[in-house]
Amino acid sequence: MIDVALKFLRDAFNSHLGRRIGAGFGELEIGPVTDDKGSWVITKNSLCLTVFQIEEERSTRAQLPQRVMVDGRDVSLPPPLGINLVVLVSAHFEQYTEGLRLLALVLSYFQAHPLFTPAEHPAMPAGIERLALELVNYGPEQTNQMWACLGAKHLPSVVYRLRLLFLQDLEPLASGAPITDIHIRAGGR
Repeated sequence: MIDVALKFLRDAFNSHLGRRIGAGFGELEIGPVTDDKGSWVITKNSLCLTVFQIEEERSTRAQLPQRVMVDGRDVSLPPPLGINLVVLVSAHFEQYTEGLRLLALVLSYFQAHPLFTPAEHPAMPAGIERLALELVNYGPEQTNQMWACLGAKHLPSVVYRLRLLFLQDLEPLASGAPITDIHIRAGGR
């Protein structure tokens, strides 16, 4: 579901970018900024969407299994896990100012579209109820630590928190016939 959500955002932004400046130059890609040796993976003259951190959304934490009916049987599924993604959009351009220009387009697009729902975006993948983007303000120390964790030199970039994805294992915990009648005995026990 993480990959599906990121591909949807990439496609939505690239469609916007194509309408603004034409397709093919500076499009948003999904992937790491560097490889495990610290060499650039991000292609020149492009924007890169990188997952930096995955966080649990504790306010939506479900403790009990989810019960659903499947083919006339009562099925218990593990509770869904709500997560947020901290994502980095970085600009790797030969012309520094071109990267800044495209980052400004990213900022203005997600400022104008902070919430994606199936009602407003029919191309939204099934299983995603909503995606909300919130700009994250890192100070110089946090930014330095982030780029050090990525094993890369600093590039012009912006960080967003992408809320809220639900992940759920669809392997049943238990299943059985549904309860259709309740009988109460007279006399207590």
